[in-house]
Amino acid sequence: MGLKPRVFSEAEIHGNRYWIAFTVTMAAMMELLDTSIVNVAISQIMGNLGATLEEVTWVSTGYIVANVIVLPLSGWLSNHFGRRNYFMGSIVLFVVASFFCGNASSLEELVLWRIVQGLGGGGLLATAQASIHEAFPAKELAAGMAIFGLGIMVGPTLGPTVGGYITYHSAWPWIFYINLPFGVIALLLANHFLPDSKFGRRREGGVDWTGIALLAIGIGALQIMLERGERKQWFDSGEVQILAAVTVAMLVAFIWHDLRIRNPVVDLS
Repeated sequence: MGLKPRVFSEAEIHGNRYWIAFTVTMAAMMELLDTSIVNVAISQIMGNLGATLEEVTWVSTGYIVANVIVLPLSGWLSNHFGRRNYFMGSIVLFVVASFFCGNASSLEELVLWRIVQGLGGGGLLATAQASIHEAFPAKELAAGMAIFGLGIMVGPTLGPTVGGYITYHSAWPWIFYINLPFGVIALLLANHFLPDSKFGRRREGGVDWTGIALLAIGIGALQIMLERGERKQWFDSGEVQILAAVTVAMLVAFIWHDLRIRNPVVDLS
């Protein structure tokens, strides 16, 4: 999936360490910006797509749930595809989904592409931190993490401001189109500067689809319960009770399954 695969020497990685930190931080900021930028455009989206407030909340919830599902899978996906490929593939998925979010003509279409966008964006945070840890020597790691920390603090803070400016001067699709140039820049920088993990790529015998499904359903149900619980009066609601039961059942089944197979998605042993 890399655009121009090449082997980076230790000297090149060390020399490019600040470019690497800038690249992964830009991608992480783009992902975090989209957690909050939508909130100020809710009323425009409701009016344009003819949705109720209850329905339009899925635009945010779907994105967050997809993020939360992918985060625990990021380590396995990085090992399976190679961290550089996985990072760049996540950027591509995020940018393509951003374009289709802006082009959405119905609420269902927008929620679908927001979920895809969240799946792409969720892989950027954990991968970014791992890349910085390997690019910086121990004595300079604090500087690299400070760059990343600044980005993850600024990203969510800028969301409402940028989103408000865009919706006031233009239309809500542009809160998604704004990701396109930054995503392309991050992709080109990653292709030029980002090395693969120096620990190499682990070749598994097969894909643990059962473990992925159990973890995704369990984490997804938990996040939906947390997102909607307050509005539904928590356990007074049958929906929340069902989500809680699904969460417990799926996560217990995942732990049992994970401890029994040779190449689990998340190593709990």
